[in-house]
Amino acid sequence: MQTEFQYADFGDARLTDRLVQIGDELGSAPAESIPIACEDLASTKATYRFCDNESVNSAKIIASHRQAQLSRIKEMDQLLVVSDTTELIFPRHPSKEGLGDIGTSEMDLEGVKLHSTIGIDPQTHNMTGVIDQQALIEDRQAVTTHDANGKDEPILLETRHEKWIRGDRRARTWLPTDVRPIFIHDRGADDFSLYAEIIEEMDNAGFVVRAQYNRWIRTPAGEDDKLFDWSGDLPEEGRTTLDIQQAGGRKARTAELSIALGTCQLPSTQAAPAGADPLSVNVVRVDEIGKSEDPIQWVLLTTESVGTLEEALTILEYYGLRWRIEEWHKALKTGCRIEERQLQTWERMDVLLGVYSVIAWKVLELRNLARGNPSADPEVLLSDAERAVLEAKHPELRGESGKAYAVSVAKLGGYLDRNSDPPPGWQAMWKGLQKLRMWAEGYELGTE
Repeated sequence: MQTEFQYADFGDARLTDRLVQIGDELGSAPAESIPIACEDLASTKATYRFCDNESVNSAKIIASHRQAQLSRIKEMDQLLVVSDTTELIFPRHPSKEGLGDIGTSEMDLEGVKLHSTIGIDPQTHNMTGVIDQQALIEDRQAVTTHDANGKDEPILLETRHEKWIRGDRRARTWLPTDVRPIFIHDRGADDFSLYAEIIEEMDNAGFVVRAQYNRWIRTPAGEDDKLFDWSGDLPEEGRTTLDIQQAGGRKARTAELSIALGTCQLPSTQAAPAGADPLSVNVVRVDEIGKSEDPIQWVLLTTESVGTLEEALTILEYYGLRWRIEEWHKALKTGCRIEERQLQTWERMDVLLGVYSVIAWKVLELRNLARGNPSADPEVLLSDAERAVLEAKHPELRGESGKAYAVSVAKLGGYLDRNSDPPPGWQAMWKGLQKLRMWAEGYELGTE
């Protein structure tokens, strides 16, 4: 994890060195407790002291990881910037301080709502990393939400849509000007003010957002209509299929979809600044065919061209990639067990969250690399020492794709790679990474 953590600026180089070491130790056994991952008492205590240090917070850790991402996006013209919110619930630790309300008053749960922003390469579909995180604390009684803001003063959020535009602003500020962000959001981001800021105030940016509201629109014919009603009457442009992932009570399936295209204007809302002009947006209407119970019905609003079916399918593909952030959430919760970490204050947990967020990204991308794109570069996720160790054990790897290297890591963790075997999973990848890290440490000591 040295590449991801080496840019952390805590005002003390020793803290940066400690972060790199903690990343290696926790990353070698993401599902284990901190004492087991750190292996000895001294290292365990050093990790807890690091989390307690006033100079250390999650934002600085993510900033280092963000700096490392620049090398992964430097050749891109566009980057898909995906945001979503997940709940981190800590039911086993009632003494943990600094948490907010989760769910309804009847549920009586405490935790934080983590709103994260990630980057996805539109060509390879690889996740470039985590761009931004907001740990949101809700007070049900006061009807307020604030950003915990690490060890600094909390920041009150004025509206429920504010988290979306905060993440988008930070992504646009960070990205090089020649890399165009396309913001991919679910229904929670359906807000006129967000659209207006991206269109009118962000240079070289676009969006794809799934509509939540059947709002009033102005049709191309100059008539007032409701968005869902009007888009439901658009003529079918063509059909496609989409693999729907299993989630919650939903079973995985292949859906046949009808695609319709259009353009409309969104009148300003009461919450918009006085005199705000209407916004012109393109629309991709998606309806599932032949399913009577809970069929897909999406209305996607976008700045991107949808003049042809091919362009509309690209928009659908971009929106479908939003599921990558859900996979990353699963890696963070199930793989890294972030909700089971036993630190008593959120300020300490915030530091740990930054570390595990990057670890979850690496393990997720290695797993996906082993399953998917054969042309990906192994240098993106494996260090020089790690690649050297794999090449010494398997000389035939030299010159091969990143997928071949990732499968070799899984094989170190017990994956057999037989023709009848499914793609490698979390457990094999983690075990392989742990073994590879130990060997890489020995290799680096031998070359000093």
